Amino acid sequence: MKKRSIILIVLGVILLIIPFCFNNYSIIRLILLALGIFLITLSLVFFKKRNIFLIILTPIILICLSYAIDTFLFYQFNRIPLFVYEIESSPKMRTYNSFFYRIFDCDGKLSLDYGYTGDYVCEEDDLDTIDINTFLADPTKSYEEYHNKFVKLSGKISKISGAEAIELSSYTIGDNTLNGYVNFNTNYVVRINVAESLSAYRIYDNITVIGRVTSKTNENEVVVINLDDTMLIPSDIYDTYSYELVNSSTAELTSLVSEQNYYLYGISALNVKYANDAIYELSYLITDSRITLDDIISEASATNLYDEEEVLQAKLYELDKFNVLVCENDKKIIGNKDFDLTIDLCK
Repeated sequence: MKKRSIILIVLGVILLIIPFCFNNYSIIRLILLALGIFLITLSLVFFKKRNIFLIILTPIILICLSYAIDTFLFYQFNRIPLFVYEIESSPKMRTYNSFFYRIFDCDGKLSLDYGYTGDYVCEEDDLDTIDINTFLADPTKSYEEYHNKFVKLSGKISKISGAEAIELSSYTIGDNTLNGYVNFNTNYVVRINVAESLSAYRIYDNITVIGRVTSKTNENEVVVINLDDTMLIPSDIYDTYSYELVNSSTAELTSLVSEQNYYLYGISALNVKYANDAIYELSYLITDSRITLDDIISEASATNLYDEEEVLQAKLYELDKFNVLVCENDKKIIGNKDFDLTIDLCK
């Protein structure tokens, strides 16, 4: 064996080992590995008896062996592999894409997604929130900037497509915001392809979504940006709310939701306010089963009301802005605090 071949083999082996000593993503690691494989293969050329088959087979074996070691080090020691391509979505969140798997790097915590079948697995706070109006102000620019990256978008649902997808569009707030209503610009759309149930969501709902920007299409002159590997995050504005009501000077009983025996007494209108652009009629929320009687009276104590024969007829709940009379015959009356709610209203 020539001295030149020995030197090339030694240098090649050193270059093969060095990349595995580092635990960070760098294209230099892959270059060093490739250079090591090249030097070892080149050393075979200077053998007295050149074996073409061996020269061809050696780099293939070294690549496969390196890939196996690379995968083993990730599985056993959670080290960042060599044979990956990094896509940084934020300073805290990135993915490493390889031939058969993807690794989520969630602020230093690595998670394997074999076969690219998993959805977003990192913490919500690992990505910065982008308002949908900002994202769709220039769809082409946003697509180019975030293509193949994960993004977190906040906005309002403009469309629900069966059980497969929801859409977000940019919007403006008009004079009428009741029941979450806004004016959508449906020329530009972000479509979130999902695998989870959409039964809890409605059009005009505020929502935050996380997904990977995969493609941009034009469908009947509508620009559609698709997100895959998604996660839906219900807006936290629905965690707290207040009541807005218009009291009436007339003590009249009016139907609120007839199918469920809800009535207003001395109240002209009663709305639930989650945010300035998320005000809902109480009747809408009750009909849609988004608020129940238990939610309304949850923080109030009951006073039992009996008839002359000491038979329980109703329970009276006193809240900050109104009172609630729950009759034994399932009649539910939300009343003006200036008026007495008596068992006579249960008839």
